[in-house]
Amino acid sequence: MGTVNSDTNNNRLHLEGDIKEAVEADGNIRENVRRITLKALSDGKLDLDEITQVTSSVVKGAGLGAVIHGHDGQDKLAKAVSGLDDALCSAAEASKLAVEEASSHVKTFSKQDFQRSINDLSELETMYLDTLKEAAKETNETVSETLNDLVRHGRLTGTAVGQKATEIVKLLNYQISDRLSETVTAGVDSASKVTSNIAYAAAGFLDAIAQKLDEKLASKSSDNKHQ
Repeated sequence: MGTVNSDTNNNRLHLEGDIKEAVEADGNIRENVRRITLKALSDGKLDLDEITQVTSSVVKGAGLGAVIHGHDGQDKLAKAVSGLDDALCSAAEASKLAVEEASSHVKTFSKQDFQRSINDLSELETMYLDTLKEAAKETNETVSETLNDLVRHGRLTGTAVGQKATEIVKLLNYQISDRLSETVTAGVDSASKVTSNIAYAAAGFLDAIAQKLDEKLASKSSDNKHQ
């Protein structure tokens, strides 16, 4: 268990470092943060606990990277957070695909088997904004002010991941109500196994989504060079 925790901590620190370097480098910060975050999210299983841990590491790394830019760091940090928001939207889409695939096995599962996965999607925006709020308490004044501004704006006007998750939850609830029965097939153990399997499948879908986005970006970059 100690080895697992040590590996997890090392992965989190490595992720923070990668994000910090991406923000310090001052390239295409939003795109680079999105790419790094997607890679981290697709490694293992994609459940709310894992997404929360990755989100926290990304925000911490972005804050550390923004400091080097001084006052300009506010803009860099905002771009990094936008990249995180983009990645979380892709994560929501991957979870949707995993739930849809699993729920197509109508004779095997009931609606209750999927409720945890759908509830996790419903909580994505709250988790995202709460993580920004918590990170704001542990950094310098400039970074803290920027993060708190982003939280206030997100709660007032909504976020990309919030909008995406709301649309997906509405669609999944409709699809599952249409396909599956209310009867619990095999109790809590069944629901837990389904949730875990969906989380692993979602990570696979997310990896495929990330590759397609990278291919699209590479193609666009190539086209621009030839213009």
